[in-house]
Amino acid sequence: MKEKILSGFFSISGLSVAIGFIGFLSGIVTMFVNVGDQISVKWLLFTLTSSGIIILTLIKITYDLSNEKTPPPPYESPIKFISEEKIFIIRRNENFINNIVLGCYAQIDEIDRLAYLAVVHLIQEKIIQVRIVANFEIFEKIPTTQEELKNLVIRPVVPFTAINQLNSLENGNV
Repeated sequence: MKEKILSGFFSISGLSVAIGFIGFLSGIVTMFVNVGDQISVKWLLFTLTSSGIIILTLIKITYDLSNEKTPPPPYESPIKFISEEKIFIIRRNENFINNIVLGCYAQIDEIDRLAYLAVVHLIQEKIIQVRIVANFEIFEKIPTTQEELKNLVIRPVVPFTAINQLNSLENGNV
């Protein structure tokens, strides 16, 4: 944040704001004030110019920071579970693209354990459907209530060993 403020002050756009304000203020002053008469008017104008430049630059930096997008979190918690289709519903997140493999982690004793292997099934406007592919038997039954779902975190990160386990399960069933 500090670097962005300093770069805003000393950037080309910050310099152009300062030059524009100095030109505007000098044009107004030369029309109405004789600056050669009194020394106190010069100090007043210097103070106005300095404070105006600082205020305009801070407004510009605030505007730039408010338009800056924050990246989405690297995880989502399920909102709902549809038991007939074994689908978790999560909020839309740009980190979750179509047909990627996801890990559903259970937070047990503040340690994340892989509970389910899932795939992004369908991306909608505001939600994403995540279909469970493999169950690693962390829970006796799949969480369905809001309190149980809060203990799950879905991430687009899957351990390599989990993929190997899934392959061995599929090869054993075929």
